[in-house]
Amino acid sequence: MNRPKTTFLEAANAIGAKLCRDALWSGARCNWLGDSMEFTSNTWAVAHRSFGPDLYSGTSGVALFLAQLYQATGERLYRVTAQGGARQALSRLEDIAPAARIGFYSGATGIAYALIKVGEIFDDQSFIGEAFKILAGLTEDDPSQQGLDVIAGSAGAIPALLGIHRKYGKEFLVDLSIRHGEHLLATARRSEIGWSWNTLNLTSQQDLTGFSHGTAGIAWALLELSRATKQEKFREAAEQGFRYERHWFSAEHGNWPDFRDLNSPAPSEGQALSYGVAWCHGAPGIGLSRVRAYELSGEEVYRREAEAALQTTASLLSLPAYAGQNNYSLCHGLCGNAELLIYASQVLRNADYQSLADQVGEQGIEQSQQRGLPWPCGVPGGGETPGLMLGLAGIGYYYLRLYDPEVAAPVLIILP
Repeated sequence: MNRPKTTFLEAANAIGAKLCRDALWSGARCNWLGDSMEFTSNTWAVAHRSFGPDLYSGTSGVALFLAQLYQATGERLYRVTAQGGARQALSRLEDIAPAARIGFYSGATGIAYALIKVGEIFDDQSFIGEAFKILAGLTEDDPSQQGLDVIAGSAGAIPALLGIHRKYGKEFLVDLSIRHGEHLLATARRSEIGWSWNTLNLTSQQDLTGFSHGTAGIAWALLELSRATKQEKFREAAEQGFRYERHWFSAEHGNWPDFRDLNSPAPSEGQALSYGVAWCHGAPGIGLSRVRAYELSGEEVYRREAEAALQTTASLLSLPAYAGQNNYSLCHGLCGNAELLIYASQVLRNADYQSLADQVGEQGIEQSQQRGLPWPCGVPGGGETPGLMLGLAGIGYYYLRLYDPEVAAPVLIILP
């Protein structure tokens, strides 16, 4: 079924209206309640809670979606609620852990990014001013005390900082990006098969592949830094990171292994490895890094790797049973997987990828809107939750991407 593009905007509208209805207000600020995973009594359990300021699951991420939705619709309620969520994020900056301040999805960089977007869309310089105060404060932190990966560390921050610099011309953002690039170079584990990073302090000797916590995301960030600064050392490091993942690619699976559950020091011959299919771990996220690498370099090796990731992702998304058994979150759900298709359709000029991304959206509308069912979100064992990466705001953002990818820039790979 080929629905008109306005159907996707209607789906985003329905989600936006729900988020506005469910907002809990205190003066000019608002927050939300929803399901989250909490580590209590030595186990992970679903908890119903209010949220912090971060982009991943907090109020800045919801505000970003509602602001983009306002830009597409002009609905005043979205503006008011987005501003409330942004003010709430500003009021809780101290909740960010010191070691994650540079983080894009879980730290202060992502909050600043969202505040700038909100300020631009609403022509409100106060939000932009607060964002630059946050970013200036990050220059006082020691990069060696910060994380490494895309979620909480240097790799996620670098492309966002470079993008903000490109628009606003603040040179300190380039300097900050270089300092964090140097941090990544200093922490690289260099071997005969390439460079990798122990981002989660795992006991396994094999560092992670993948976008959110793995080598793909770090190599992508270094490639963006090389492009912006013309410093060859960052390009060489990026290529070494991609080489590490290339070593572990399985042609049989069309995918890269997920080493998080590997307890032995090194995989033995014949040992079963797991292969994820999500933005955070596996082919969809790795595919984003390779599409971008091909876009920047034009090198065929990156196109081939991108197409391998696309084939694996598209094959699963084409299975009706797969859609019926999975959530629609950006982090590890259908919408996050299908973002690869949207981006690849633009870079590789293949309309079939966009058609399949539309199909994922149509399935979601049929499953959760026409049948009146809750949206399957990304908290295992939980219900609907409001946030960007695990919940409704991210699902709504995906529908904005389907409606018009120029209205809402990708949030799963930040393009300077």
